[in-house]
Amino acid sequence: MTEHLLIDSFYAQKQKTLRFEADVYDCEVIGTVPKELNGALFRVGPDRAYPTLEGDVIINGDGIVSAFYFEDGNVDFRCRYVQTERYLTEKRARKRLYGAYRNPYTDDPSVANTNRDNTANTYGFYHHGKLFALREDSHPTEIDPATLTTIGEYDFDGKLKGLAMTAHPKIDPVTGEWWGFGLFSHKLFEGEMALYVVSRDGELIRDEEFKAPFPGICHDFAVTRDHVIFPVMPLVVDIDGARAGGDFYAYDPNQNPVYGIMPRTGTVADMRWFEVPHAFMGHVMNAWSEGDIVHFDAAISPGNPFTFFKDKSGNVTEPVMGLATMTRLSFDLSNHNAPVAVQPFPNAVGEMPRLDERFQMSRYRYGYGKSRNGIIRLDWETLSLDEHLTPGARTQEPIFVPRMTDAPEGDGWLLCVVNRPEENRADLLIVDAMHIDRPPVATIRLPFDLPMAFHGMFQPGIISNR
Repeated sequence: MTEHLLIDSFYAQKQKTLRFEADVYDCEVIGTVPKELNGALFRVGPDRAYPTLEGDVIINGDGIVSAFYFEDGNVDFRCRYVQTERYLTEKRARKRLYGAYRNPYTDDPSVANTNRDNTANTYGFYHHGKLFALREDSHPTEIDPATLTTIGEYDFDGKLKGLAMTAHPKIDPVTGEWWGFGLFSHKLFEGEMALYVVSRDGELIRDEEFKAPFPGICHDFAVTRDHVIFPVMPLVVDIDGARAGGDFYAYDPNQNPVYGIMPRTGTVADMRWFEVPHAFMGHVMNAWSEGDIVHFDAAISPGNPFTFFKDKSGNVTEPVMGLATMTRLSFDLSNHNAPVAVQPFPNAVGEMPRLDERFQMSRYRYGYGKSRNGIIRLDWETLSLDEHLTPGARTQEPIFVPRMTDAPEGDGWLLCVVNRPEENRADLLIVDAMHIDRPPVATIRLPFDLPMAFHGMFQPGIISNR
């Protein structure tokens, strides 16, 4: 029962549509907001502006971007729908026009020539002075960081030729580069992918195309100082099923997950693919290279964690097989025939892994995530786990913010929204990341509930336009 509750609470949870935009000036605060926290916590997730379909999946919701603005111990809040073409088309019609996730065959005929896929609902991402709402099958959507007004789709001055930019980019803390990729970059759905690199100033400086061994999902990826890793999972495109009104993806239990690894200074022609049975990953915590050994840390399950997608035979996949544990995979590039070492972190059952991102792409010690009962902190050196409990609440993604720019690793706070369904509202918790088992140093209370946000980040120095 525990396993089912955990899976339902993350990927398949049923949350009512809020259809809600709001501004809260001077949020109620319990405790004391650290004075060092000055900036904005941006988050993006799905909500459904118009009535949902029967059996619709949470990843098909309209994007809603929210921000908590911190200034000298005070906190303001704002949330807005991302004004995508899809959202505006339905708003003008005052009804639902788009059908199932990534399935144009289920749409109203009137929207046949519109951008039906970009819901901008996955990641609130800040780079080169700009805020973006990201969705993995579309171009980024630029958002004004002070007002959350939608500016429009962003293609790097016409240089982004592919049709997709990942919703899980990585910022190199040394170079400031934005590393990303495009899954089904030309929407042929044949496994075509692209590697992208954006300079710290926002110029697209690298664009390399390659093909995965099969047309499976690559939701997240990793970059180290020496390598790039592309995990392709056996949730495969099912065009025939989509034409028949079914799902875009189907789980293939007979196909092993594969991990493509290339040298960072090489090209995609240097890619090597490794099969790793029973290693279905959802989200990456971090990766780092140690000579010819590449370590890859992620939330990994033995089977399909996206349980709302059936298998290729039309069967519902077993929820317990989608139960994720934070796990380290170690690849020996000096011996292609060597088995991949698999090291689950003891008792670290959960999802939404994050880290102190100043240490991204390098060896690190601490990782964080959400569990069924709250927030967890992993110590990879001692293999010890600590937990912050949130009884009666649904925990969202925890985001680490360092106390100071030069603070030691892990010295800072975890910012985490929790939903309190019995009270029909939400809180933002501020937890001391070095003492995660203690009560929050501050709780920012909202007088209403919030949609579940998938991913976000904290950006220092951003203030609200009031």
